[in-house]
Amino acid sequence: MPLELNIENRTRTGSREARRIRREGNVPGILYGRGGEIAVSVNAHHFMTVVGYSTSLGIIRLNIQGGKPVNCIVKEVQWNPINDKPMHIDFLRVLPTQMITLPVPLHLEGSPKGILQGGILDHMLHEVLVTVKASDIPHSISVDVSGLELGDALHISDVVLPKGMSIDMPGDQVVASVIMPRAMKSSSDTEAAEGETPEAGEGE
Repeated sequence: MPLELNIENRTRTGSREARRIRREGNVPGILYGRGGEIAVSVNAHHFMTVVGYSTSLGIIRLNIQGGKPVNCIVKEVQWNPINDKPMHIDFLRVLPTQMITLPVPLHLEGSPKGILQGGILDHMLHEVLVTVKASDIPHSISVDVSGLELGDALHISDVVLPKGMSIDMPGDQVVASVIMPRAMKSSSDTEAAEGETPEAGEGE
């Protein structure tokens, strides 16, 4: 069963109206896609309880006051950078068979071999843009990094997806790598420098 979210239609728009809605503990939003665009609002506490900070929850059933339920996904959330509260939400109507593109969290599994060699794991990419059927949206994508040695990198092209999904990002983009700590690198550079023998000058 999909998650359910209760929302309300709103007839007035604009920045002043949006501020009023937020003062009352609600979040302004837009529902768009097939069927047109309408302005809506949702209780902030209710939204955070059901959805929270995740935008990869699959299909959500919107129960619109005075209307028929609508299947949608949370397309985008604008967050307040100071208090981390939602400021505006975009809902996109979808059909279960509809192909959509959205960001999905990337989860790294395993402990790289390179850590035993003194390296550290640098997780550079925390989500990927995936094109997938709306009914098959994954909560996250797991990638095994246990085989990475010191100096190795995992790229987008190395990520294995279930059948029917694709990543819309350059294949050479680095997801994670095992790097040498700065202290180790500085020490090895110093040792290399001390091991160099200065060349004798002309005439000596």
